[in-house]
Amino acid sequence: MSLVLSVRDEQTPSVVLVTMNKPETMNSYNMELHSALLEAIVSADKDTSVRAIVVTGAGRAFCAGADISEGFGGANLDSGMGAEAINGINRDAGGILNLAIFDCDTPIIAAINGAAVGIGATMTLAMDIRIASKKSKFAFPFARRGIVFDGAASFFLPKLVGFSKANEWILKGNIMMAEELYDGGLIAEICEPEDVLKRSLELARDIAINCSPTSVSNNKKLLRESMLGKGPFDLHMMESEMLSKAFASADCAEGVQSFLDKRSPQFLDRKTNK
Repeated sequence: MSLVLSVRDEQTPSVVLVTMNKPETMNSYNMELHSALLEAIVSADKDTSVRAIVVTGAGRAFCAGADISEGFGGANLDSGMGAEAINGINRDAGGILNLAIFDCDTPIIAAINGAAVGIGATMTLAMDIRIASKKSKFAFPFARRGIVFDGAASFFLPKLVGFSKANEWILKGNIMMAEELYDGGLIAEICEPEDVLKRSLELARDIAINCSPTSVSNNKKLLRESMLGKGPFDLHMMESEMLSKAFASADCAEGVQSFLDKRSPQFLDRKTNK
């Protein structure tokens, strides 16, 4: 059985659905799942015909956290899939995953169909849009397990919800319902459980069909640079350079003409930023 399923959407083949496939353990995270999930996301992003990625979990959970039966130390989740240590310190697997997601040109939607706990919650922070079941439960329980953040969450979470809310959620480490995270600005939409994947695919298809993949990629790059601390002047200069190229592009001409013709645009496949 494949730990991660990666399939093209039948209705819109430029959308890829990535599913963590360990329903018997609520998609608990171990190094095997980590390796498969990382490979699936990075491979989809490298394929310039892919215009949107949806990530979800099989069964009743999105990801219920680390597989603690395998432990936290040594050759397990902190070993970073065999990645080289930095200054003698092993990199955590969640951080390696999230940094790869953060670097993706392709928009990634988290279809959170059930429990998202620990790394199951932090892995969504580097994704672009989070849609959750109204019955899904979330937790950042690190302090209650005697550990700290993973997944570079101490960077992502305050950027997404503000320092005060991030501080509250992390210090308490309690179970929260999706509505609380929606109110806090982390979740974009909450749906009935049976509608989460449907809504996520609808959104992915809309982006894939109606948005220029190159424009989406460039906008993601601008937002990444903003999160990383670029100032307004530097971002203004980056925008100006991108705009000068975009105005002369086939996608810009098609975007305007399709609007005038009142039809769906036929944009070219993405030009990579890498």
